Amino acid sequence: MQDARGLRCLRATTCEGLCSEPGPGPRGGCLSCRPAPVCTMSDERRLPGSAVGWLACGGLSLLANAWGILSVGAKQKRWKPLEFLLCTLAATHMLNVAVPIATYAVVQLRQQRPDYEWNEGLCKVFVSTFYTLTLATCFSVTSLSYHRMWMVRWPVNYRLSNAKKQAVHTVMGIWMVSFILSALPAVGWHDTSERFYTHGCRFIVAEIGLGFGVCFLLLVGGSVAMGVVCTGIALFQTLAVQVGPRAGHRAFTVPTIVVEDAQGKRRSSIDGSEPAKTSLQITGLVATIVIIYDCLMGFPVLVVSFSSLRADASAPWMALCVLWCSVAQALLLPIFLWACDRYRADLKAVWEKCVALMANDEDSDNDTSLEGGIPPDLVLEPSLDYSYGGDFVALDRMAKYELSALEGGLPQFYPLRPLQEDKMQYLQIAIRACFLGFVFGCGMLLSFSQSSWNHFGWYMCSLSLFHYSEYLVTAVNNPKSLSLDSFLLNHSLEYTVAALSSWIEFTLENIFWPELKQITWLSAMGLLMVVFGECLRKAAMFTAGSNFNHVVQNEKSETHTLVTSGVYAWFRHPSYVGWFYWSIGTQVMLCNPVCGVGYALTVWRFFRDRTEEEEISLIHFFGEEYLEYKKRVPTGLPFIKGVKVEL
Repeated sequence: MQDARGLRCLRATTCEGLCSEPGPGPRGGCLSCRPAPVCTMSDERRLPGSAVGWLACGGLSLLANAWGILSVGAKQKRWKPLEFLLCTLAATHMLNVAVPIATYAVVQLRQQRPDYEWNEGLCKVFVSTFYTLTLATCFSVTSLSYHRMWMVRWPVNYRLSNAKKQAVHTVMGIWMVSFILSALPAVGWHDTSERFYTHGCRFIVAEIGLGFGVCFLLLVGGSVAMGVVCTGIALFQTLAVQVGPRAGHRAFTVPTIVVEDAQGKRRSSIDGSEPAKTSLQITGLVATIVIIYDCLMGFPVLVVSFSSLRADASAPWMALCVLWCSVAQALLLPIFLWACDRYRADLKAVWEKCVALMANDEDSDNDTSLEGGIPPDLVLEPSLDYSYGGDFVALDRMAKYELSALEGGLPQFYPLRPLQEDKMQYLQIAIRACFLGFVFGCGMLLSFSQSSWNHFGWYMCSLSLFHYSEYLVTAVNNPKSLSLDSFLLNHSLEYTVAALSSWIEFTLENIFWPELKQITWLSAMGLLMVVFGECLRKAAMFTAGSNFNHVVQNEKSETHTLVTSGVYAWFRHPSYVGWFYWSIGTQVMLCNPVCGVGYALTVWRFFRDRTEEEEISLIHFFGEEYLEYKKRVPTGLPFIKGVKVEL
């Protein structure tokens, strides 16, 4: 993956195959040819020479942005739109340095080896992911500035318009638009006369095509302009209203409204006005992020894109500029978050946040859902007595109303919708489903690429489909037990470590021993094991219906029955059998010898203990009926017979 101007420079200079009539053109060529810049040894060494720097800075940026996200989460008990957008921006930076930039750097290093073979599919994946994340970063910064402007300019409207939900929808729209536009060059929207991935990954927009380049320029330019305008309005409003000479006359204090039930338990709330110091601090943070993005990424990308489109060619300095600017802005965001006292957390707070995340602890009393907003089940009593002079207003849950307000005036009340007692966090479900869909799409691109990574694409598709189908089948069969844990993404710490280990092993072996990952028949066998295991597990879930649960039950419910038909007539634990062969099949598919053996031993031991634990409960529930079933039907797992019962 290189800027590869050697062949392009030679051909453009000599005009071979470009025109039929010689003339007094440049360099003794023809009139239709213009001279290309001369390629030098320094040009050829710039990109590989920067690859180590990209990897080092990218790794540091990855850790710093992860710390920033955890720090914001540790300091904020209740997620607000601004914090959500900041964490989304940090996560986008992490993906940018971890996927496209790291891929580009690794290929630049491998390119120095004499046995390196160029791969077109890998270039397509790089271009799609790089421009997806570049656009997502640009739109996220603009959305951040827009929300800040909205909050300081129209504070009451902001708090009553369910800004949290709008922030979620904005992020989903950003990723959808970015992915669709950036995936088009990989499927055919590019210059067909000389494809950008033919001899080297020339990813500057002029090399991809005029149509894509113009669309990219318009989107980035419009986004940068809107971000500057919104930031200017937010800064002016904050400085003029809060620290100006007539600050006390202009400021309108929005009260904090808390909705409680008859027992005094908090149900929902609407935030009040920010303190002047906090408002200045957050506005300054957002303005700094926007300015740094515009200086380090927005304007440089616009200049590079416009220059390349105008010259209809790219140069090595353009690729260096774009990639180094991407890495630099990713490094600076965590520094700005740390500099802001509101989001600066110490090591103890971050560690406690990590422990809470691993334990999946969620306090129902805290309004952590981004779907929150005005308490729904409240209807207005026009005669409701209120006071807007204080900072706190408590509302009885039995009174039914909705709060609205005129900007700069007194609060008014209008009828509203009913309150949702169910606090299912639909946002987190959408984020997980969207993420799994993104992984599946990337896996499909890798699967059809002609590279040593195509088997990893199979793995990505299998993994994302498994986790998504777990949630979907549970929703269909047993909706009462449905939760975020039904995705099984946070199954356990051991599961996460095992997955990361397999990715690391595949990457290292693919870099140093690429021939090990080209055993197609072995990968095909692993794919068959994965398909068999997936089908068997889902068949078991459908057969068991509402009796299936991801958690071993210690108490028998009224509807709990012993299922012995369908796939349960073949194996006592078909879902475990399916998962057993699925997990081993993923490592066979990746041709991972170390993790293959490790997975087999670890999974076998896990299901041995899990089977014995579950059968103790089943014997307690069904007694002789289950013992008879146990005698005639095997577990299906090799060398596992289940709990031993002595009568």
